Amino acid sequence: MDETEAEDVQGEVPHGVGPEVFRERLRQAAQQDPEHGAHVTLHDEGLYLADIESVEADEDGHRSLITLRNGAIIAGVTGAAIVAALATIRFRRRRTS
Repeated sequence: MDETEAEDVQGEVPHGVGPEVFRERLRQAAQQDPEHGAHVTLHDEGLYLADIESVEADEDGHRSLITLRNGAIIAGVTGAAIVAALATIRFRRRRTS
């Protein structure tokens, strides 16, 4: 296999596993212990899981729209981006002013 063939190889999603699995896991993580300051990096932006208001499918159903409590929307989030974010959950104390 040469380099161009290797670049085209994509991982396969097991039968019956769709993008909703990743969205549901992000929803669950956002609801667990939000006071402890869990945060992730998503599209190069650090955000607290407690700041996630909702995680929904976009129009085509393959990507996600993440709505934050401040009204901001992060659109076009892939399942792979969610998995990467969840794999790097970090905790830090949230400063309360």
